[in-house]
Amino acid sequence: MARKPLTAKEKKLEKQFKQISELFISRGIQVRREKLSRGPAFRVKSGDCAISGDNYIFVDRRLPIEQQSSVLIDYIPTIKESITEEELESLPRSARVLMDGDLSDSAPVD
Repeated sequence: MARKPLTAKEKKLEKQFKQISELFISRGIQVRREKLSRGPAFRVKSGDCAISGDNYIFVDRRLPIEQQSSVLIDYIPTIKESITEEELESLPRSARVLMDGDLSDSAPVD
């Protein structure tokens, strides 16, 4: 089954996802997109975990790209202290807002 081509917005969001993933990867936290399990009595959700001393963030690849990015953005505060100014500037505004803890009315959210 062929995948439909990505729209311009989806391409932008995919690029943002990869940028944010690199922040985590550079700090020793692996980001994995996987088809997370679901069953009649359970459902595995996107989130973080440690396996044999290694840290991971799992993202359900079946989620829309906006939600996949949101999963990563939600974890940015956990590495906030180690993010450089250069890295901070490369993040989408929605991620920077989480780090600042407030939303300014003066600028639109990415």
